[in-house]
Amino acid sequence: MSLTYSRFFKVKHKAFLQKGVYNAFLDQDSLLHIDPLLLKGSKIPEFTNAYTEFFHYFSLFIPLVKASKTDNLQDPFFKRMVDRFTFKEIPNTGLGFSKDNTKGRGISGALSIQLAHSAYTIIKAGLEDPEIFGLMQLIEDNMAADRISDMTIAILQKHFLEYTQRIAQEMGLTTNPYTFEYGLVFQVPYYNGKPIHFIPESFLTDLPVAHDFEEIDSVCNYNNRLKRKIAELIGINWSDYKNYKKSDWKNLIVSNKDCYEAAISFYKNLNAVPYNFATDNKNKYRDILLQELLDEIPFQKPTEYANEDEEVYKLTLAMCYQFKHLVEHNRLSELFYRNNRTPDEIDWQLLLYTVADTYKIAGNLDLAITREDNPGVGEIDFHITKGSNANTVIEIKRSTNENLIHGYRTQLPAYMKAERAKSGIFMIIMEEDNIEEVKQKIAKVQMDMGNNGEYIPEIIYINGMRQHSASNRSYKFPEFG
Repeated sequence: MSLTYSRFFKVKHKAFLQKGVYNAFLDQDSLLHIDPLLLKGSKIPEFTNAYTEFFHYFSLFIPLVKASKTDNLQDPFFKRMVDRFTFKEIPNTGLGFSKDNTKGRGISGALSIQLAHSAYTIIKAGLEDPEIFGLMQLIEDNMAADRISDMTIAILQKHFLEYTQRIAQEMGLTTNPYTFEYGLVFQVPYYNGKPIHFIPESFLTDLPVAHDFEEIDSVCNYNNRLKRKIAELIGINWSDYKNYKKSDWKNLIVSNKDCYEAAISFYKNLNAVPYNFATDNKNKYRDILLQELLDEIPFQKPTEYANEDEEVYKLTLAMCYQFKHLVEHNRLSELFYRNNRTPDEIDWQLLLYTVADTYKIAGNLDLAITREDNPGVGEIDFHITKGSNANTVIEIKRSTNENLIHGYRTQLPAYMKAERAKSGIFMIIMEEDNIEEVKQKIAKVQMDMGNNGEYIPEIIYINGMRQHSASNRSYKFPEFG
């Protein structure tokens, strides 16, 4: 169960939405990041001058370049440039792309020296518009969206701390003092001994990370547009642009006045588009909404069992019926339908897995939940176990699946046999209003199985069609209410 700000502070997700604060994860990163262009024109009190201040940071390289005699670390002014291009990791922002932790990568070592060399070359050429550094994704190796985001937070950390302090105070959150530069102290929340940095939603975009030139076009549309503009200026065939590396684009911009002026003018007139949290098409908040729903409707587990086999079966059956209730009466399926799409079986499998796993953790249940295990006869949707023997298998099929009857009659028994499971549950997601027809087909199969002395698995029918009206629901997702 992921630890979000709202869960950590024990407040509603809506409380952060109302403040326009990104309800981030404290124990994992997201694919969101800050685009410096989104700072432009901000009305947030702590960030009204942030865009100007961000680029002013790069203006301060001009006197250092003019004072330096050479671009190596023996020169104290160049060394100072390297220091200014060294950015520490900022903790607890919930942004970035790391898979195993929540630390930003920061900028240091060889990359800091590379950026200092680049700044030296650009400024020595007489190019002093700080906006040239807004094009780092296009012209600098190893500089993609995540590192630019980290750099932005590092340069403007004081502003983010001021913002966090105010939001925390307005929300009544527990804070502790954090001493910033020059003895400046902020009262901010902490996690794992380090300060939390709240990020405004309006600064965030969801462009994927780019690691090399080949990925850059899919990452940043305005980089693509800029390259087209430069290509037109110097007569490069657009079909040949992929032969150019980042260093080629940098050389073109630095050595060609027309290209440089076009690039700077282009960047100054850009307006970035933030991620739309209201529609949330990439489901950045889906798990948070699901967690809140499950918190609102706790799982009532059975308490009497004859043995471990019965315990696992009754717990699994109870979770499946709880899932049915959530879908049919609490609009759980709206997590899928809200983006004008029809859920497939993998969607339903993942949703059931999330629900079961959340209830398992919340109830401290001594169970193991395994998804898509393959014992040699195909991939099992789920099986829930306790110890080495107690095992219940779950198979999920949509009512429109042409293999529905085969799944019940053949697949599920085969999975149970392979796993030595004594019980199985077959879940049918009804996508059409033909439940009586489906029931009749299943009844014939069950009669045949009974006549052959076979085990007859439990069937759970779930109305998976979109629930349009929520007037009689006990819980409503904030966006749909």
